[in-house]
Amino acid sequence: MPITTEDTVRWINQVALVLHENREFLTQLDSPIGDADHGINMDRGFKAVLEKLPAVAAMDIG
Repeated sequence: MPITTEDTVRWINQVALVLHENREFLTQLDSPIGDADHGINMDRGFKAVLEKLPAVAAMDIG
Protein backbone atom coordinates (compact mmCIF):
# COMPACT_ATOMS: atom_id res chain seq x y z
CA MET A 1 0.00 0.00 0.00
CA PRO A 2 1.59 3.30 -1.04
CA ILE A 3 2.00 6.17 1.39
CA THR A 4 -0.05 9.14 0.24
CA THR A 5 0.35 12.84 0.87
CA GLU A 6 -2.72 12.64 3.11
CA ASP A 7 -1.06 9.88 5.14
CA THR A 8 2.04 12.01 5.57
CA VAL A 9 0.08 15.12 6.60
CA ARG A 10 -1.94 13.07 9.09
CA TRP A 11 1.27 11.57 10.51
CA ILE A 12 2.91 14.98 10.91
CA ASN A 13 -0.16 16.36 12.67
CA GLN A 14 -0.29 13.38 15.02
CA VAL A 15 3.43 13.58 15.83
CA ALA A 16 3.08 17.31 16.54
CA LEU A 17 0.20 16.61 18.92
CA VAL A 18 2.05 13.86 20.80
CA LEU A 19 5.20 15.99 21.09
CA HIS A 20 3.16 18.93 22.37
CA GLU A 21 1.44 16.74 24.97
CA ASN A 22 4.79 15.32 26.11
CA ARG A 23 7.04 18.39 25.87
CA GLU A 24 7.51 18.60 29.66
CA PHE A 25 8.43 14.91 29.91
CA LEU A 26 10.92 15.19 27.03
CA THR A 27 12.47 18.21 28.73
CA GLN A 28 12.80 16.26 31.99
CA LEU A 29 14.53 13.42 30.14
CA ASP A 30 16.93 15.92 28.57
CA SER A 31 17.82 17.70 31.80
CA PRO A 32 20.34 15.23 33.34
CA ILE A 33 22.68 15.26 30.32
CA GLY A 34 21.47 18.18 28.22
CA ASP A 35 20.26 21.71 28.66
CA ALA A 36 16.63 20.80 29.47
CA ASP A 37 15.09 22.21 26.32
CA HIS A 38 14.53 19.19 24.07
CA GLY A 39 10.75 19.01 24.55
CA ILE A 40 10.38 22.76 24.19
CA ASN A 41 12.44 22.83 20.99
CA MET A 42 10.69 19.83 19.44
CA ASP A 43 7.32 21.43 20.18
CA ARG A 44 8.48 24.75 18.74
CA GLY A 45 9.88 23.05 15.64
CA PHE A 46 6.72 21.09 14.91
CA LYS A 47 4.61 24.22 15.42
CA ALA A 48 6.68 25.83 12.65
CA VAL A 49 6.14 22.77 10.45
CA LEU A 50 2.38 22.91 11.05
CA GLU A 51 2.33 26.58 10.04
CA LYS A 52 3.96 25.74 6.70
CA LEU A 53 2.07 22.50 6.12
CA PRO A 54 -0.97 23.97 4.31
CA ALA A 55 1.29 25.52 1.67
CA VAL A 56 3.01 22.23 0.86
CA ALA A 57 0.26 19.70 1.63
CA ALA A 58 -0.87 19.59 -2.00
CA MET A 59 2.64 18.83 -3.28
CA ASP A 60 3.73 15.35 -4.28
CA ILE A 61 5.77 13.65 -1.56
CA GLY A 62 7.84 11.73 -4.11
